[in-house]
Amino acid sequence: MLKIALFTSDSYRHKYIARQLAQSFDLKLILTEKKSRKIKQTSQLSVEDKVFVDRHFKAREKVERQFFAAYDFPQRATYVSLEHGTINSEEVADLLQKTAPDYIILFGTSIIKKKILNLFPNRFINLHLGLSPYYKGSATNIFPYLYNEPECVGATIHIATAEVDAGGILHQLRPDISLEDSLHSIGNKVILKAGKELASIISTYDTSQSVPVEQKGKGRICRIQDFSPGVLRQIYAFFDGEGLKEYLNNKGQRDSLKPIVTVKEE
Repeated sequence: MLKIALFTSDSYRHKYIARQLAQSFDLKLILTEKKSRKIKQTSQLSVEDKVFVDRHFKAREKVERQFFAAYDFPQRATYVSLEHGTINSEEVADLLQKTAPDYIILFGTSIIKKKILNLFPNRFINLHLGLSPYYKGSATNIFPYLYNEPECVGATIHIATAEVDAGGILHQLRPDISLEDSLHSIGNKVILKAGKELASIISTYDTSQSVPVEQKGKGRICRIQDFSPGVLRQIYAFFDGEGLKEYLNNKGQRDSLKPIVTVKEE
């Protein structure tokens, strides 16, 4: 059985991915990194914007609980909690070398630097919430709605490299969307589907039945500092209006214009 290490965070969605991995592999190490406080920082906002942004994050957490509250980290794995920004420390490097995993899965951490990646070349696999190369960086399953491109919402499972979200792609997926979905339910549907498919993708890569597909073309680089209250209001306007309906009415055609990499079933 493959030995796996997971670098992630500590919300319900991260615990769900840990549980899915533990069902198929020997999950030896779970290393969680706390999220940056800047993500939810509202002290510099007006009262109106602060209320709006706080409501957004509370709604996100509520829906995430509905999807994943039943999951917790597996007990048999070694568990280490880190402060934000310390994931590339010597402590982590030593711990990783002692664990000697076959693969290290990344989901929701800071950028892993080359000195850590070089310890296990081509063995770091990133679960990126977004479809690369169309959207790279942060909040990549949110910004597509700003540009009326819900066809670019999904997940990319790829080899981690020093360049952000640029490694060879093993698999991509889109969520099963319905007209009743919200921004938050779609985001959690992506994670739910990715968790169900992740183990199979890792196993297929391990047995050399799949070859990473080089990323070609340029996309949008998304930065968390660009995620302003004004941008967020435009994204909610997509759902309040006809944006989702228009996409679903032409889903096949629109998806075909943004092709994705999928593993072919034997």
